[in-house]
Order: sequence, then C-alpha cells, then structure tokens
Amino acid sequence: MANFPILQEIEGEWTSSKTVEIMGLRIPAYFTDDPQVLLDYIVNFKTKSDDVFIVSYPKSGTTWLQEIVWQIYHNGEVNSKRIEDRVPFLEEATKSKELRPDIVSLPSPRLIKTHLSYEAIPKGTNEETTCKYIYIARNPKDVAVSNYKFHTSLSKDTGLNAPWEFYANLFVQGKTLWSHWDKHVLGWWKHRDDANVLFLKYEDLKKDLLKHVRVISEFLNKPLSDELLSRITEQCTFNGMMKNLKSYLLSETEDGPKFLRKGEVGDWKNFFTPEQSERFDKELLAKLDGTGLEFEM
Repeated sequence: MANFPILQEIEGEWTSSKTVEIMGLRIPAYFTDDPQVLLDYIVNFKTKSDDVFIVSYPKSGTTWLQEIVWQIYHNGEVNSKRIEDRVPFLEEATKSKELRPDIVSLPSPRLIKTHLSYEAIPKGTNEETTCKYIYIARNPKDVAVSNYKFHTSLSKDTGLNAPWEFYANLFVQGKTLWSHWDKHVLGWWKHRDDANVLFLKYEDLKKDLLKHVRVISEFLNKPLSDELLSRITEQCTFNGMMKNLKSYLLSETEDGPKFLRKGEVGDWKNFFTPEQSERFDKELLAKLDGTGLEFEM
C-alpha cells in the first residue's frame, strides 16, 4: 500500500469515503486489498471484438443500462440472478475472487460494467480486439444526490459519515469516488462519434425508453422484433425492474443497500439549497459550455 495512500477528506467528525487513486481516479479502497494488483489487472485486460462495456460515472443509470443490454442479448429474459454476477464490475474483479465471476474466462460476448474514464478503460488495437462501449451520462445534481444516498447506505464499508452539504462540496471539487464528474463525462463525450462508442443520456431514456432500447439494439447489431422491443422496454422501466428487486440488492435483505432508489429526473430539488444549485451551475455545468453537451434538469 506504500504507493497507494488512503485518501479521505476529514472535517471534524465528518469523513468522506476511503479511496485509493488508480489511473487518475479515486476508487473505493475496499475494492481491493492490493491496488497494484487491480491496476495491473486493468492495464493488462485483453479486450475482444464482441466485448460490450457498460460505462458511466457512478449513479448515472448504470444498473438500468446493464439490465437493458442483458435483456437484449438474452431475448428479453428476466433473470433474478444478481445483476453484477450477470454483468460483472471490472473494478471489483480482484476483490473476493471466489465470490465473483472471472471476467477473463467468461464466454463471449462478455458484458462488463465499469466506471473507468475513457483514458483509463481497456482498449483494443485491431479488429479482433476493438470492442464496444455504451456510456450513459446524467445531470450532475441528480448524480450527486443518488451517490450520496447510495454511499451513506454503505458507510461501514466506504467510510462516508457526513451530512449532504459536506458531500456536495466534495463532489464539486472532484474529491468523491471516481473523481471529477465533468472530466469523466466530457472525456467520453469527445468520442461520441467513434464507431464503437454509443453515448446516451439518462434523461433521454426517461423520455422515450422504447426509442433508446431500439438504438442500443441496433448499435449492438442485435435487431429485435417490435414485440420483443416493447417487452424489454416494459420490463426495464423502473416499475418493471422493481418487480425483480432481488437482482439489484447488495445484501440478503430488501431493507439493505440496493442499486435502485427512485429513478427520477429532478429529485435533486429536494436536497439542494439555492446556493448549492448555483455553485453546481457555475463550477460544473459551466464547463460544458461550447461542447454541445446539455442536460435536462
């Protein structure tokens, strides 16, 4: 651990999540006993042409997109097996390996979740190794609230023990898990026109899910019948996914942490003060000016 010091912001009795910096990103310290092993795993990961990486800054619709992609590849099957066993998390690959699928040996096509930046994600170098990436982005105010609610439910593991205002301040500074929201999103936005990258926005999927399930299936070269498109769309609404809640739990009980919370656009208004909202506008959203990337709030 000498080369990977634990990073944690402290203010009086308040503490942020414990992290280690790997490839420029603050990754949860509890993800691995040896950050060098995780770093080596990511750097040396060999991609295949039919790999599909489901990518996001955390709490931007990752689980939603994982389920949509899974169902596209499995003809609308609703599977109660944990989503992260069906679509494993790259950054957790070296944590408790006996409890997690071995991504390297998974049969093709491999569906893989990750929160890595464009710069850090494994990439191919030829036709046999150049894979596909589906990135989903969400407005930063809802992202911040969803992250805060999720990680406070995991506080025993993460070390986060602080009120909302403490977390919101760190989020703007990029001192939360996976670092700067704006750098992460814009890094992928710059590659939105790459043939092997599909860039989606959470808010767009909320407005017209059927259209975007079709867009995703076409990007994956998996044409679906109208009946199957409609069925997957219905099963992947928030209410549809809640019927299979055990697939999105982190523990054995429905009262414990889960990947699904509200699935709304604009829930941030129930948490932000006017001053916090203005700060996010000036210090995060303003960085999107001139890029063409905009979010519905």
